[in-house]
Amino acid sequence: MAGTFIGIGVGPGDPELITIKAVKALKAADVICVPKSHANRPSMALSMVKQILAEREKPAEILELVFPMTKDDLNNRKLWVENAAIVAEKAKKGNVAFITLGDPMLYSTFLYLYECVKETYPKIELEIIPGVTSVTAAAASSKLPLAEKEEVVSIIPSDLDPARIEETAKHADNLVFMKCAFHIKEFLPILLKAGFTENSTIALVKRCTLPEEKVLVGKLGDVDSWDITEDYFSVAIVKKSPVPIHWKQNGNGGKQ
Repeated sequence: MAGTFIGIGVGPGDPELITIKAVKALKAADVICVPKSHANRPSMALSMVKQILAEREKPAEILELVFPMTKDDLNNRKLWVENAAIVAEKAKKGNVAFITLGDPMLYSTFLYLYECVKETYPKIELEIIPGVTSVTAAAASSKLPLAEKEEVVSIIPSDLDPARIEETAKHADNLVFMKCAFHIKEFLPILLKAGFTENSTIALVKRCTLPEEKVLVGKLGDVDSWDITEDYFSVAIVKKSPVPIHWKQNGNGGKQ
């Protein structure tokens, strides 16, 4: 009988935010799949679970799988199918865990592999262990509520077409920009056109929950003056209504 393929969310960065259920699965799985965007680059997800894996009675097999961050759908599909075959072969002998930042079901590399395995190898059991998302972690770090009462929240990949960003913003009270949210300055005209104002509240969180975390909170109209450096691991929360800031900030809007 085939084993189980388990998608495990390991959270936004702080190892202490990994769930108890995820820890148990990591200590029990026979194989730990580690997604990488390039064979020679270190895995952030693996670094987060190293202490957990070190506590195992028996070492797990670490299986690195490369998923290049490209928009070449044909080549990407080929890699997903190849990686699914590798996972299926391992799952014949035991449980295979796939670690991913945040949550496995939200903009995760796991989803591509999950769909391939589910479609091609139906005998393999599938399990999902949710993780703390960068969305909720950024809200906690910035002390900015994601939603209250009847507020509508929309999550937007920051590389989305500007027309879709504008249309989405028209129908939302709060927006969350993920993946390269450091481009937030480019979105200002779009948001103002869609009904947000210069007094709308914004938080930009980089490297959320990590030691080098940086939090900027202020008004949408202040963003042009912010010193924003490039960082893929950044999340922006924009609330249409002004919100009181509950902690002091330095000159650049950063958390003290």
